[in-house]
Amino acid sequence: MMKKFLILLLLIIILVAVSWFRPAFCESLDNKNLQSYLLQKNNQTDTGYVTQNLYGIPPENAIPIDSSIDSLTSGHKEKITRLEPFGYSLFASPAELLPPSELAAATDYILGPGDNLIIYIWGRVETEYNLTIDRQGKLFIPKAGEIIAWGMSLEDFQTRVRQKLEGVYTDFKVSVSLGKIRSIRVYLTGEVKKPGAYTVSSLTTLFNALYLAGGPNQRGSMREIKLIRNNRVETSADLYQFLLKGDSRSDIRLSSGDAVFIPVSGPRVTIKGEIKRPAIYELKGSETIGELMELAGGPTAEAYLDRLMLVRISPDDERHVIDLNLNDAIGEVDDIELIDGDDLTIFSIYDMKRNVVAVAGMVKHPGQFERTDSTTLRSLLDQAELLPSDVYFDRANLFRRYADRRVEIIPIDLKEVIDGSMDYPLCDLDSLHIYSIDEVKRKEYVSIEGEVKKPGQYPLYDNMTVEDLIFMAGSLNKNANQINIELARTDSLGGVSAIKIDLTDPGMHHYRLCEDDRLFVRKIPEWSHQLTATIDGEVMYPGQYALLSKNETLYDLIQRAGGFTENAFPKGTIFTRNTISRDLERQKLPEIIAHTHPLREDSTGNIQRVELGVFHPNDVNRIIIDINQIMNSNGKQGNLVLQNEDYVYVPDIPTGVSVMGAVGANGTIKYVAGKNTKYYIERAGNFTNQADKKGTRLIKADGRVFSGGGTIGKRVELGDVLYVPIEIKKDRDWLKTISTTVSIIGGIATSVFIIDRL
Repeated sequence: MMKKFLILLLLIIILVAVSWFRPAFCESLDNKNLQSYLLQKNNQTDTGYVTQNLYGIPPENAIPIDSSIDSLTSGHKEKITRLEPFGYSLFASPAELLPPSELAAATDYILGPGDNLIIYIWGRVETEYNLTIDRQGKLFIPKAGEIIAWGMSLEDFQTRVRQKLEGVYTDFKVSVSLGKIRSIRVYLTGEVKKPGAYTVSSLTTLFNALYLAGGPNQRGSMREIKLIRNNRVETSADLYQFLLKGDSRSDIRLSSGDAVFIPVSGPRVTIKGEIKRPAIYELKGSETIGELMELAGGPTAEAYLDRLMLVRISPDDERHVIDLNLNDAIGEVDDIELIDGDDLTIFSIYDMKRNVVAVAGMVKHPGQFERTDSTTLRSLLDQAELLPSDVYFDRANLFRRYADRRVEIIPIDLKEVIDGSMDYPLCDLDSLHIYSIDEVKRKEYVSIEGEVKKPGQYPLYDNMTVEDLIFMAGSLNKNANQINIELARTDSLGGVSAIKIDLTDPGMHHYRLCEDDRLFVRKIPEWSHQLTATIDGEVMYPGQYALLSKNETLYDLIQRAGGFTENAFPKGTIFTRNTISRDLERQKLPEIIAHTHPLREDSTGNIQRVELGVFHPNDVNRIIIDINQIMNSNGKQGNLVLQNEDYVYVPDIPTGVSVMGAVGANGTIKYVAGKNTKYYIERAGNFTNQADKKGTRLIKADGRVFSGGGTIGKRVELGDVLYVPIEIKKDRDWLKTISTTVSIIGGIATSVFIIDRL
């Protein structure tokens, strides 16, 4: 009896001890904290989403997977595992210090300075040499002399040694083997765990160097590792080929100065579930779902290929769930192309959950919920909780999935569900999507053009007025016409009407705008900033002048400038107007000139346009004026009305008459009154042999130009310029010309003879 009592007492002590040491915080965990605790216990740090089957979710709808405690405790528990990027475990073991010497075959080893070679000679003579290649890449063999070894393979060097020794020995054999191997310097850069410079043996390969540096870090690429030699990419290594197929062709031997560069990883995707090798895989570009599954070793025997779940990050930073079919027995497979961030889940055939409903969109708790016989839309909304703003209440969509894969869409008025006037019982696999206002309603805009600081398109806000739009556009410019602002409005049938807005009327400030209204703010008629003209040169007060009226003339400007100085040469006054070239460019004159150029075919058959004339704006801006006529008539004859930016230049009295071109000596000759062109050409050394006498041009001081045969006899005035062009002579093939002429005459004579015989 006593023995039983002691055993009972011992059990009570054990139970009390177990209860005492139990972690007290577990009892006080709420659902959210329990979920966090479970995730930590399972090392779940990659995502906040629990792998679940999402039957009932229509394709292309954004429904994130619910990770609430309900899913973990109501029969939807899944094994949560942390996925790692594929292949990084290759470098998890301690890095090797030096590669074994047998990594390189002796015959293909490339010799270099510092290599130690052992040369054996046997036969009629037996000897052994232990030699080291010097810095010049040479090796001295007694009795044979120097041999260049740098850059030769071991096999080629042995042949070279044999040839050298044949001049010294007979009936012998030779063998060359490696002794101590030289060291080289290589560099590992980029996304590598231990970047830096490494001194290694010359037998080191690309893979050996990666092991030494610990391989790529978590950001580094496994598929685009570059070996850079002499500032160019020697090769690119894809470690997936080595890991999955054992292909080590990219594992080439390194040379001194080589750099191994690991770039940032390319696009990465995740595959998990019923797959043989779940992991995070790096893409090279354009891979599809099928190719990803092949990388991951293929699906397991339990994989349910009728529906795979692809979670994709959309351009607007939202998660979208896409249902995919990879079972070709039930229809066309959805082997779509992958993008960065894709997350693919393959479910088990034993994992089909049917008593679930899902909700997505504008709710606080999107995801899956257990469905019971009492589950309705209202109870689902109570669990999911609508967001406080931006919810479109007029319509939500209930997607109902049937056994034959049909999906029905049922419109839901959320206001009726919330106020209790309408409710709907839910079925297994139902999915509710609640939209935001921005998703459904188009954005409305108005625009403003013309004399405002920031013309353009603006959002239409509630009760927005004309005054609001003008204020948002930076207010009116100084030259804006406030009396005649035009509002263009398009009605529902596409008709356009114009409404006149007078901002001097206080009531029009608050005129209400509608969608697509366009406000045009015109410029005050004939309004402009101060217009200016510039007069320079030999006037009393040169400089820039503001035009006092639109009718101010050149004569008025000269008078305001104080008239001409004593050294002025009024006849040579230059008047330019920049608006002339701008107007001609608006008329597309440069294009017209370019299109009038003739076409020419060269000897190779290429057709080119011959450029005979080019448009130069400065050549057309000068206006020829008769200043003497303007001044003598007090501006009544030959006068010009000034425009903005007009420029007037009055030169000083010229020295004489300038003669240029194909004459004996170009220069300026003293002016003699009454003399003609011939006089000044003779004073300049007369015409040269290349001169085009008929093309002689007399350029007057006021800008007029005379040319032709009568120019030689024209009277020259002070400030004039004479220009004699060079004659362009054409080479003539007289033999061809005579032959052609004889042929034509012969043809005519034959025709006359035949006609005479008729």
